[in-house]
Amino acid sequence: MASQGGRLGHCGPGAKIPVRFRTPRWRGCARHCEDRIVLDTVAPSILLLDDDPDVGLAAQLLLQRRVAPVVCVRRPAELIGALDRLRPALLLLDLNFGPGRTDGAQGLRLLAEVRARPHAPTVLVMTAFAEIHLAVQAIKHGAFDFVTKPWDNVRLIATCHDAIQHTKQLSGGQGTTAPVPIGRGRSLAAQERVALLAAVAEAQGNLSAAARALGLSRAALYRRLEKHGL
Repeated sequence: MASQGGRLGHCGPGAKIPVRFRTPRWRGCARHCEDRIVLDTVAPSILLLDDDPDVGLAAQLLLQRRVAPVVCVRRPAELIGALDRLRPALLLLDLNFGPGRTDGAQGLRLLAEVRARPHAPTVLVMTAFAEIHLAVQAIKHGAFDFVTKPWDNVRLIATCHDAIQHTKQLSGGQGTTAPVPIGRGRSLAAQERVALLAAVAEAQGNLSAAARALGLSRAALYRRLEKHGL
């Protein structure tokens, strides 16, 4: 029977009543929380910038299964875009690009740009053995540590683990754009290595003078440099 206004006053025995379901608010909140958890537990990654494709391939083969996924870029112009896209925990940064370049100026400029970014990744610089003085400069300007090329596999893996752990420690705060103090976040071995290199660089490669500055004999300095693969 129709009611006033033409609306049905009741439904017959065979009538179908449309039912609408509303998603409870707590489910929407739970989905948001799940998204937050996924974002917060994303595995750390490594970004490598080196113009030598063989270096990138060697790093990927060594580090992907032992430390973290590795993404390689070859041109300095690609670096900022890759940082924005990947937000890596660690950047492996070569200091020289192009044939014949040994002054490290371009790499040091890139280091400064990266360190000035909010939530910047931890940076390991890569140098040839003859460019140790550049590694010391890079550390003074905020690099966490350095590796020499060709690298020692065991040392590179350990240094990358230390660097990523350093990034995790900073992620709980608001990050830092200041240079990392020599004794902060580095292993004792890394601190000793940096101190040895700083002394050698200050002595302009004169090992006798560096040994005197460190209070070591020349033979003891040789042994410590050898221990660190320098």
